[in-house]
Amino acid sequence: MDDSALSKTFVEQAQIVSQPATEQYAHQSSLRIVKGIGYAVYQCNESTPEENKSGQIARLAIFEITNPTATAKWVDISAAGDSSNGLMIGGKFVSAPMLHRLDDDTLRIFFTSRFAADPGPAFRVFYKDYTISTGALSGLHAARCTIAKQPEVVLDLTPDAIQRHLDFLFGAGVGAQFSSGLSTAGDFLPFDGQLYSTIQIKNSQEGRTHLLTNVLMRSADQGATWELLGAPDPRLLPGAIQILAEPALTQDANHIYLHLRSNVVETGYVLSKAAKSDLYHFDAPVTKWTFGIGRPAICDGGSPLGLVAMFTAPTVNMGPRTVTRNKCDVVRIDPTGTSYTRAFSLVDPDALNTPFMQLDHGEIYVTYSTGRRHLIPKFGTSEIVFSKLPRAALQAHP
Repeated sequence: MDDSALSKTFVEQAQIVSQPATEQYAHQSSLRIVKGIGYAVYQCNESTPEENKSGQIARLAIFEITNPTATAKWVDISAAGDSSNGLMIGGKFVSAPMLHRLDDDTLRIFFTSRFAADPGPAFRVFYKDYTISTGALSGLHAARCTIAKQPEVVLDLTPDAIQRHLDFLFGAGVGAQFSSGLSTAGDFLPFDGQLYSTIQIKNSQEGRTHLLTNVLMRSADQGATWELLGAPDPRLLPGAIQILAEPALTQDANHIYLHLRSNVVETGYVLSKAAKSDLYHFDAPVTKWTFGIGRPAICDGGSPLGLVAMFTAPTVNMGPRTVTRNKCDVVRIDPTGTSYTRAFSLVDPDALNTPFMQLDHGEIYVTYSTGRRHLIPKFGTSEIVFSKLPRAALQAHP
């Protein structure tokens, strides 16, 4: 099948799993599948189609993967004013929800928000646990961390702690350059007896981000407490915009790899790695794929597929109703990140925005943001849909 036929099948089988009857905005999904049931957490707003506005909440969609829209139900995870366990969410919204599967009966949902006294809207990392068998949702917990190889000092996971750790990594004063909030932008990957992820921190001025990186971290208690490790240095990138954002995390016997977007077309998607023998030092980021706009998604497709990526590609012009981020390249990557091969490209006219992939019983399932209602011109973030990559087409491109 050619790309247009593959796209047609992919889009036709994409079913809405968010709640469009009430939501004007739905974006930033992550996905887990447990015993044939899909769990997709995302941020949404019932009052406005815009991002990070008052009223934005974290919501969990639950659905049968064989009949998603008809079986979907929803659980609200957290919102401004949420209060439990002696903690209270301040500000006007929560953001950056990310889903981790503890076991077959427990999901842990991380997200960012603030206390009332905090100086910024995304200042702390919180989490709640969802119990599948009972439908119970736990109270609020605040994630904590250790920094600078000091395990005896446990801190709140806030920009202050991350800035101090960046000073430890790169020298005094570097941390202060990253001063505009954090995000739980990275997925969670368990290996070598611990849970690994990243925490994102940036510096923005006048609404534009100029400097951003992600710090690798690991946890021995499923994300309640994180040990901060190394970070790729965005200052090694050319130009005034130095961004290493929203990494997909992979690993092999000797290295941990961060696949990142640069948000600069000329730099594209980049790769930076650290040796497992020294996780405090990442090498310089190297361009591996074109464009570099939009969160990269990577999934281990198992034998014989190996690593499969979805990278946002340049927008396809479709006339007056064209939306940005309507195309993704589907790419096969060798385990060491040396060889990248395009298998095919997919286009959704309503947007194929911020995909997230999950392997289940040999199939690679995808959630992504789209805009079937076109609530905001040129930007598709009004629904979360669930689809599946064509495995046969992937296998035809070794």
